[in-house]
Amino acid sequence: MPKELWTIGRLLQWTEQYFLDKGASRLDGEVLLSHILGKDRIYLYTHYDEPLNKQELDAYRPLVLERAKGYSVAAIIGKKEFMGLPFIVSKDVLIPRPDTETLVEDILTVFDKDSAPYILDVCTGPGTILYSLLHYLPQAMGLGLDISKEALAVAVKNREQLELTERAKLCYSDLLSALSGDTVYENTFDLIVSNPPYIPSEEILTLEPEVQHEPVIALDGGVDGLDFYRRLLAEAPKYLKTGGYLAVEIGYDQAEAVTDIAKSVGVYSEVMAQKDLGGIVRILRWQKTGDDNGHRN
Repeated sequence: MPKELWTIGRLLQWTEQYFLDKGASRLDGEVLLSHILGKDRIYLYTHYDEPLNKQELDAYRPLVLERAKGYSVAAIIGKKEFMGLPFIVSKDVLIPRPDTETLVEDILTVFDKDSAPYILDVCTGPGTILYSLLHYLPQAMGLGLDISKEALAVAVKNREQLELTERAKLCYSDLLSALSGDTVYENTFDLIVSNPPYIPSEEILTLEPEVQHEPVIALDGGVDGLDFYRRLLAEAPKYLKTGGYLAVEIGYDQAEAVTDIAKSVGVYSEVMAQKDLGGIVRILRWQKTGDDNGHRN
């Protein structure tokens, strides 16, 4: 950018042009600039002719370049709202999406606000699902598992800022492996919830650039995208109370396949399915109907 007077309005116009062939938008520029200035977007339009100083311009420029490379705005500014709550995010975690709010909202129809379920969140990432449930179910307690130490570090920060340290524990784990051999967790949870990696390996390179910049470990579900469902649905009954719920987010075309996996396990009720905002089945939920040993009565 030349050394001349840059007002808020002029900078946004420049950014819009710069982003034209880079898969980004003027809105992205507005959010990035609002972040730098510590103001909301309305401020930008009520101070359109306000000049920016060198420090502000120098702080803004690298964020624009990061967005042009394909990183999401949320990953760049380090925050994302989910279920009305502020979450810290980073390039080391899956950025929360509206589809996943459908999962949380579905679970909140099952548990009364005054109930006190014990929740296990598998592949917890930054803690988005677990902490949202604990916020809206103030008597609940929970445990979050993840194989990414970087994601767990972000989850610790979110646990602190949302004041959930006393109600949420975190553990490094490859799916449920950390619970194996510890009988204290058997038949313990009222709810097991997960948004696991479910993108077929070969499809990852076809995703939007900002998704491709998210951790592959949070996306790659194996050759057919179903690897984690096979493991999770088979292992979950050991830790789920009879009558407890298992709920998962799935890919846009995986409802039938994941339902078939659940049927093959033999301890789950008929599936309850929920559609996302686009009308696609995105959430599957079952109850454990077997006895405490995970076998059908």
